[in-house]
Amino acid sequence: MASNEIEYNDIIKHIIANSLFTKRQIYILYNKSSGRSPPNRISKGAYYRQLKQSEQKVAGVLYSLIILRYLNMIDKGTFHTIEVILDNTSHLMESITRDTISQNDSRNVISLLDEIIQKLIHQK
Repeated sequence: MASNEIEYNDIIKHIIANSLFTKRQIYILYNKSSGRSPPNRISKGAYYRQLKQSEQKVAGVLYSLIILRYLNMIDKGTFHTIEVILDNTSHLMESITRDTISQNDSRNVISLLDEIIQKLIHQK
């Protein structure tokens, strides 16, 4: 991400709403990955408690992917598709920060993302 702040556009809001993380947890994880100190508006105790909870969720997601792969519920092609989505999302987010994206384009991206996720879920 090029800027120092997360761009909470409709696409990112949709992804967060459908993830296991809250907007605040995403902010805290991003804050840590950016090497920034805890923000003043959150007490240090609350910040580090939420950081620990967020990191535990990240570990849970990774362990979940491993067990799903072990159970053959996710194949190598799915991981490749996820990687393509991640690459395209990164490029899309970089272009969004430079330009404005229309509501219609946002809805199209969200719809396509949802469709791909549903196909990945129901492939077996």
